[in-house]
Amino acid sequence: MHRLLSNLKAEKINYYALFLLAFSLNFPQKIVIYTVAFWLLTCLPILRFKTPIIVRNKSNIPLFLLVLLAFGRILIAIHHSDLSILLAKQLLDTQLPLLLLPFVLIFQEKKLIEPSKVLFVYVVGCFVSSVVAVICFYLFRFAVLNPHAHLLYIPLRDANSSIADDIILFQGSISWFFKHRAAMGANLVMALACLIYLAKSDGGFKRWRLVAVCFVAIFFVCVIYATGSRSGLISLFTILIISLIYLLFNKRKKRLVIGFALIAALLSGCMSLKTTRSLLTSEVSSLDYNRIRTADPRFQIWESAVEIMNENPIVGIGYSRVNSELFEKYKAKGQMKFYNERLKTHNQFLQFSLESGIWAAVLYAIFLLPIYFGRENRYLSFSFSTVFFLYSMFEDSLILINGVSLLVFFVSIFFLSEKKKEIV
Repeated sequence: MHRLLSNLKAEKINYYALFLLAFSLNFPQKIVIYTVAFWLLTCLPILRFKTPIIVRNKSNIPLFLLVLLAFGRILIAIHHSDLSILLAKQLLDTQLPLLLLPFVLIFQEKKLIEPSKVLFVYVVGCFVSSVVAVICFYLFRFAVLNPHAHLLYIPLRDANSSIADDIILFQGSISWFFKHRAAMGANLVMALACLIYLAKSDGGFKRWRLVAVCFVAIFFVCVIYATGSRSGLISLFTILIISLIYLLFNKRKKRLVIGFALIAALLSGCMSLKTTRSLLTSEVSSLDYNRIRTADPRFQIWESAVEIMNENPIVGIGYSRVNSELFEKYKAKGQMKFYNERLKTHNQFLQFSLESGIWAAVLYAIFLLPIYFGRENRYLSFSFSTVFFLYSMFEDSLILINGVSLLVFFVSIFFLSEKKKEIV
């Protein structure tokens, strides 16, 4: 009896730790690293190392792929004689939760999980953190707080200041609060998807609920736009289309057409703004590759990364040599701005390919496929796969704990939801 009560208490603590993780995901990196660690630690007492039939369960496949990716990278690191550097700077630093996640989820007996409640806390956390970020920005902007004390350049607002000026300055201040604006964009797009999922699964849209959902959704869209994250903006419009299909799939086609027309109007209005044109650069619309490749530094960075990758596509060049080889390539090609700023790959697939070979990028892409979970989670799993794929296309998504924690959280929610159905 005492053992049963202890198990229930451990499960409850772990459940509250998951709530804390959900609320904190869009807060600064220094906070998230502790909430992820606390949740993983609370998982340990509720692990049951039995011999369940885990191979036949389709939802276990992404966990096996994570294990395969981790051990494969370790073997390649041994081949390149840089295992100690890989362990110290990635696997035991930001990517440790990914190493523990498969074992924590497979051997965890979880019965308290209520996905809707956890996702609601996640949405609330994203909303609160975004409000705090906007308030802090304007406190700096109106000199209530001193930006110079935090090494920020945020000039005072005057009569000639515009919203466009605020947006540009807000993009520069995000790193102080969120550390990475692309991670913030991915978080808020997923929060928007979760908001839509919760509203629909709760039995429809009542008037008061519809007003609240629309207000929060519009706020999220505005903050995503203000971040200037390319992956965030592309993910936003992709999720809007996916959500439209999700909401109106069983409705009349006429409504679907109207919904697409509204999205097209929203996209056209957004693209017509001067801030957006300067953000995405007008060169992309010319379809001239020589102009496109100069529109964003990433295109030239990716070119250099692919040239290095082609030298050894099977096992890569080793983790310890990626940055040095990339910087030397910049120098050889006369890209001194990239060399001086020490720009990295800004693409997780290319990062894996350079470190360990193309197989690692392919395995990572298969891991992100939204095919492992049941029908109840299909919309959210498809949304998350889309958002994180785009995030990984434009950034090294697994270098920062913000990206790793987002991946860990949603894979855990999907897996534990499937596991709960099996228990029930």
